[in-house]
Amino acid sequence: MRKVMYWLMLLGIPVLLADCKKKDLDAGGDRAEIMMSTGWKLERVTDTKGQVISQSQLNLATQALYFLEIQFRDNNTTRALDRVTRQVVNGGTWYLVENNQALDVEISQFKGRFQIVELSRSKLTLKNKVPVGGTETDAHLEFAPSI
Repeated sequence: MRKVMYWLMLLGIPVLLADCKKKDLDAGGDRAEIMMSTGWKLERVTDTKGQVISQSQLNLATQALYFLEIQFRDNNTTRALDRVTRQVVNGGTWYLVENNQALDVEISQFKGRFQIVELSRSKLTLKNKVPVGGTETDAHLEFAPSI
């Protein structure tokens, strides 16, 4: 009986390890697929400690993001839609870079390389420098799915 238990345990360890590895991949998911699964709307801008930055302290380009839905497409094109009229107001390209840890976006007024702080089906948080009260500050742009 001990030998049977020994072999079951011995054979079970690789199965558990393989299952853990699969779960780790699934937990992060395919980042590109998650990016493309929905449109994203800016919910808030925070400092790196999580304190909300007032919209009045942001420059006009950053404030404009509150009125847009950003869509990432499978051909690496991105569109910015007016959230009310649903009209396309801007477009460009996007790429996951730095081993899928950063997002490189080329849209006028939303251009640059953004570190991906969090990415799930319910939240996208990007880190970059944002003008706050006239000073470039590290900030998090927190997006939620646009429904």
